[in-house]
Amino acid sequence: MKKLVPVLCILALVFTFAPAAFAEWDLSGMSFDELVALRDQAQRAMWDSADWQEVTVPQGAWQVGPDIPAGKWTIVCGGKNYTSVDVADSLRDNGTKATFPPKASASIFNPDSSLYDNGDLKEWTVEIHDGEYVVISSADAVFTPYAGKPSLGFK
Repeated sequence: MKKLVPVLCILALVFTFAPAAFAEWDLSGMSFDELVALRDQAQRAMWDSADWQEVTVPQGAWQVGPDIPAGKWTIVCGGKNYTSVDVADSLRDNGTKATFPPKASASIFNPDSSLYDNGDLKEWTVEIHDGEYVVISSADAVFTPYAGKPSLGFK
């Protein structure tokens, strides 16, 4: 009898929660704060998953598709001070610089650098497409998959 009660409890838990793992989640009954907490937990789980990738891309000109996967990326400085990142449809004649003006451009600072000023970018989120070029200069850049906007706390 002592062994039967724990076994029945375990079976009850399995049959109670197992269908939820295979069903679509109904979030309509959750409060705003509960939804924010759930989103934060999901984001943390994505970051901790084996599929999460963080890649340091060295300085140079890289083509989206063959070199860097297309998608939305968050980029931070991989060096001591700052990195410059340009996104362009093509490269200049020498093949090392983006055409001017680039489609998008940013200087991303390491917040631990003495060059960092409070208004400088610490990270940059950009969407890049197949065939474009990403030109990185001044320091390496660290790419991570975009995981959504941070919560600003509005209710």
